[in-house]
Amino acid sequence: MRKILCESCPTRAHSILCDLAPGTLGEFTAVGASAIYRPRQVVFAAGGPSEGLHLVCHGRVKLFCSDRFGHEHVLSVAGPGAVLGELSLDGEVVHAVSAEAVVESQLCFLPRDRLVRYLEKAPSVAIRLVAALSGELARARRHVRDLALKGAESRLAAWLLELADGASSANAVAAAAAGGARPANGGLPVQRVGIPFSRREIAEMIGVSTETAIRLLARLRERGAIAIERHAVAILDAERLARIARHDEVEA
Repeated sequence: MRKILCESCPTRAHSILCDLAPGTLGEFTAVGASAIYRPRQVVFAAGGPSEGLHLVCHGRVKLFCSDRFGHEHVLSVAGPGAVLGELSLDGEVVHAVSAEAVVESQLCFLPRDRLVRYLEKAPSVAIRLVAALSGELARARRHVRDLALKGAESRLAAWLLELADGASSANAVAAAAAGGARPANGGLPVQRVGIPFSRREIAEMIGVSTETAIRLLARLRERGAIAIERHAVAILDAERLARIARHDEVEA
C-alpha cells in the first residue's frame, strides 16, 4: 500500500484535519511524519516514553495490555481519525497501553514540541484536537457503561456494526489508493466484513469468555442477522443487528 496524502485522503472528514484551508493543512503536514505499518507491527509499547501523538489516517490499530504471564488483553480498536498516545507539557510521560496495527495502516506521528508550536499558531486545530481527545474519552466511558448495563449479545452486535463501518472506510481508502472514486454507498450495510481477530480477542473486547463469544456469534446467525464465514462475517440484516445493539430487540 502506498501512502495517501492528506489532501486526497477520503477519511480526512472524520479527523482533526476536516475543512482545513490548504495553507493550514500544508503547515500541519510539515509537523508530522506519516508511516505505513504492516499487520502486527508495533506502533508503541506500554511503559515506553510518549514523545507525541499518533493520528490514525487509515487502517485499524489494536490497543492492548499484557499481564505478567505475557498474555495480551485487547482493550479497544482505533480506526481512522483516532488520536493515540499521551501528551504532557511539563515532564516525561509513558504509554499506558501498547498499540499494534491490525491491518495495513497509515499513521501520522506528531512530535510533542513541534505539535505544541504549531497549535499555538493554529487555535482552530487545537480546538479540533481537544474535541478528538474528548471523543476518545467519551468512547472509553461508553465502553465501560455498556459493560455494566448492556447484555453481551447487544455488545457483540454493536461491535460488529462498528467493524463494518470501519470496513466501509477501508474500502474508500483502497479505492483512493487505486485512483478510483469513493463508493457511493459509504456506510452500512456492508455485505461481508473481514474479522482480523481471534475468538479470544473478540471475547476480550466485549467482556465475555471465549466460549460465550462463540455462542453469541452462533446466536446472531440463528436470528438471521449475520452469516459466519471463514475469517469473515456477512451482515445479512443490518437493521436487526442495530436493534439488537440498541437492546430494542429483547434477547430471548
